[in-house]
Amino acid sequence: MNLKSKGAVRLVFERVRGEVIDVVAAIDLFAAPAEVWALIKPAETATLLDPDVVKAFRVPGTPEGVGEMQGYISYRDGREYVHLVEVVEEVRERWALVRVVGDADEAARTGFRLTAIPGGTRLEQLRTVTVPAAQVRGINQIREQYTAAARAFLERVKLLTEPASPGRHA
Repeated sequence: MNLKSKGAVRLVFERVRGEVIDVVAAIDLFAAPAEVWALIKPAETATLLDPDVVKAFRVPGTPEGVGEMQGYISYRDGREYVHLVEVVEEVRERWALVRVVGDADEAARTGFRLTAIPGGTRLEQLRTVTVPAAQVRGINQIREQYTAAARAFLERVKLLTEPASPGRHA
């Protein structure tokens, strides 16, 4: 298949299935990459980072790093949800990419990039999702919702990784 036909296939896919979008949000933290990684990587810390998560754990028998599975139990709008994520890429203390197991959106991925900066770490959350064809007209609003959720996550990481300063409560 040549590039032109690949483009045509993607165009047909986007018309029928939706449009794949990428959303990125970043924050600079006054904490070392190892400290940030220690907070965001283990499943068990998810209860600190997501107010909906009530229990999270690494699935026994799965390796650490690529192939690792993490289970999450959360409550939203009075309902219990259970989902499993798989680490599909990882470079310790620098990068992780995960997918939700069984997600109907085959493009869906969440990535975390840590970059050392003077005095700390830049943490980026990257999301790739498919906006269903019926919702493409509202794509900017959908992008804003994902960006707002990423920013909320990053702000919680900031609150938990940076030391309390005068006038700031821990």
